Amino acid sequence: MKVSVRIWDTSLEGDYGDIPALEGECDRCGHTVEVYGDSESSELALCAKMREECPNGENNFYVPDR
Repeated sequence: MKVSVRIWDTSLEGDYGDIPALEGECDRCGHTVEVYGDSESSELALCAKMREECPNGENNFYVPDR
């Protein structure tokens, strides 16, 4: 199933201060994940992480919705 992920910019604390990051929320269940970076590849990494961490054990295809 194809599921949209709402993505927004944020920052995460690193060893030397705040680091640009992305946070995303599954449109289907509301589960959220965070990844370091704010590039297109970070968006794809966030979608992959969302698939791995699905709390319902679903094997969805997640796509960024910005």
